[in-house]
Amino acid sequence: MTTETSSTAARPGRQENEALAERLGVLALSLRVGHTHELTPSCRRIELTGDELGAMEPLPGQDLMIALGEEGARPCRRRYTIRHFDRAACQVDLDIALHGDGPGIRWAMASEPGLPVEAVGPRGKISLDPEATWHLFVGDDAFAPAALAMAEAVPDDQSVLLAIEIDGAGHEQPEEIHAPVVGPRWVHRGQGSPSDPARLLEAVASLPLPDGPGHAYVGGEHHLVAALRDALVARGMAPDTVSFKSYWRLGRQNAVNGEPERT
Repeated sequence: MTTETSSTAARPGRQENEALAERLGVLALSLRVGHTHELTPSCRRIELTGDELGAMEPLPGQDLMIALGEEGARPCRRRYTIRHFDRAACQVDLDIALHGDGPGIRWAMASEPGLPVEAVGPRGKISLDPEATWHLFVGDDAFAPAALAMAEAVPDDQSVLLAIEIDGAGHEQPEEIHAPVVGPRWVHRGQGSPSDPARLLEAVASLPLPDGPGHAYVGGEHHLVAALRDALVARGMAPDTVSFKSYWRLGRQNAVNGEPERT
């Protein structure tokens, strides 16, 4: 009997991922952890490698859905933004916010070089608006990887408005934004609740919105996102120029598909 290196027996979860990828119109990816390190006290970077990444063409802000095993009778998955992508090196970096104690955090903390990873992607409908000349990114540290990936892709003749809430000093994440940046960049949460929008609402209220067509991108905790979205619309932004995504919900574990429960 011969053994094929690409057999699903050698890659548990591959068969399920192939079916899911076909349904979503994306790629099934068999990867391995290449390197990990603590980017900040509250964010861990996981580098994934694999030849199949050479076929991927992600847009800034898109993510990979990672298979974490099973929870009950269903596969458990979590989605993480593609922070950096190097096609030539077949390498992708995921930056993962470390809050809570769900299966995604446990996977991130236990990941070490050589660990096999089954993924599906790239996924996500929110990326840069090609019609906008200025781009506002606001949300919490779970949104930081997507916000920074998109902000770094803004041309240097446009402008970036940036306000991301983090735990405090020392939790700022590295970035290489080429466009002019307006705003505080980082807003310290301190002892406040992650679902309290007050600090970011204040930061956004102090930002002068530029002339010309703009687009806002909002992400993070469910209640925080809803309040920020409503505040931007109240300031006069058209609803279709405010893209928003809830990454998590305080006090509730995300569903097995990686999304926060809607109710």
